[in-house]
Amino acid sequence: MGGFLTNLALHIIPGAMLGWLSAEVFLRNPLHRLNRLASILFALMALQFGASFLASFFPEADAAKLVNGLLIVPTCVLGFLMMLFVRQLGGQTGKPPASYLDIALVVPFVLIVLVVSQPNVYGAYAKYTVALNPGEGVRAGSIILAATVWLYASAVWLIGWKTARNAADSTGSQHIQAGLGIFAGAVVTLTAMVAGLSGFSAAYANLIGLYAMLLFAFFIRRAILYYGLMPSVMEKYRVLFELSPFGVLLLDADGSIREANPVVKLLLGLPPAELIGKPVSMFLDRGERLPLGGVGSAMLEVGMIDIAGVSRRMTVHLSEVTAEGERMYCVVLQDETGRKKAEEEIWYLAYHDALTGVGNRLYFQETISSLLQNGTEGALLLLDLDRFKAVNDRHGHQAGDALLREIAFKLRECTPLSGMLFRLGGDEFAVVLPDVGGTWEPAATAENLLAGLTGHRGAIAPESPVTVSIGIAQWPAHGSDTTALLHAADVAMYKSKEQGRNRYSMYVQAYAGAGA
Repeated sequence: MGGFLTNLALHIIPGAMLGWLSAEVFLRNPLHRLNRLASILFALMALQFGASFLASFFPEADAAKLVNGLLIVPTCVLGFLMMLFVRQLGGQTGKPPASYLDIALVVPFVLIVLVVSQPNVYGAYAKYTVALNPGEGVRAGSIILAATVWLYASAVWLIGWKTARNAADSTGSQHIQAGLGIFAGAVVTLTAMVAGLSGFSAAYANLIGLYAMLLFAFFIRRAILYYGLMPSVMEKYRVLFELSPFGVLLLDADGSIREANPVVKLLLGLPPAELIGKPVSMFLDRGERLPLGGVGSAMLEVGMIDIAGVSRRMTVHLSEVTAEGERMYCVVLQDETGRKKAEEEIWYLAYHDALTGVGNRLYFQETISSLLQNGTEGALLLLDLDRFKAVNDRHGHQAGDALLREIAFKLRECTPLSGMLFRLGGDEFAVVLPDVGGTWEPAATAENLLAGLTGHRGAIAPESPVTVSIGIAQWPAHGSDTTALLHAADVAMYKSKEQGRNRYSMYVQAYAGAGA
């Protein structure tokens, strides 16, 4: 009875501990592949303790099948997973550095094939053959598997340590814990092999080997829970990533999309799964680019085109990140199309006349001030509609508004492309003519404006009492600031009124001192 309880304690207690470790590691970060892989490793180790315990109560013939199926084959699988785990752990410091050693990953599968295809040679309790004595096949396979696993793990660990020891974060501590696990597992496994070869009880030699894996498991658990196998950027912030109100892309160093959150579908028209692998450049407007490559972080506004060809303005927050040793870029997209449209509408309402749609007095003042400060030359044409009040009095304000809209339309037609038209208020308009390439001709422009308003098919009917008076002033000759320039144009305009209206007058110095 005492032997049974001892055997039970030696198998079931470590198995239960490994089961607990498996759940603990998985729940700590179920999204990280190393946590998932470690959880599978610990679960397989727990299975082996249970299988070893059960095999001790079966007749030898039946126990052979049980050991082959639940102990030897899973041990080979476990050896492969342990090598894979160490390889991926080494990848935490950069891309896996030991690809030329990966041929060792094939060894466990070769052993599985041998155990399954020739159980009498390489299985447990193998019968005598010409090539091997009973038990030598499984013993040789165990030695090959153990040597492959621990030598591969040691080699990968040493290569990774060259980078990990200089890391500023906890990567070095993680690596030390993993190294201790590899060392302890290798030493105890070697002890088990020596015990088996020296005539020690096969069952206890096997148990020592199981405890080697238990030691490895505890050190790996410590590396995960105390020093943290850091999740990737997307895994660490998965909830924020998925629920962000902005579009978020994760790009590799070449600008290809690695991950995208659901909001990106609203912006680019494709679900996240279909965006994976596509270059982000295919969604940028012509002439636009993202400054990938050593930028650190940047914020810029770019034009992007969705899959349907619809253009959008986006504010892009670009940040360089390192995820599992690989340089990537996190791109946060904020659709500014609606905001830009609203800003344009607000700007239009603030700077344009609501009735005629031309620039208003505020827009005129800012424009003329900017031109005067630039030190360029130009001309200001000031237009006044004489007797316009008679139209409102005789026909009503609706007729007066309709006439103003027609006059503004004609003035816009007659204004040169380089010129700008404004309504200063009531029945007063202004045309600003910057000197663009020396082609400006204020007198010719004034004649065109008069013809468009009072000529054949003009905006003002011949029988209408409304006439037009235009005054022209040039800067900087007639004024170097807005007030002086407006006064000069106003004086010239009143000269046109004095001379009979429906005409223009150019300001001359002789008018100086005249008032409006």
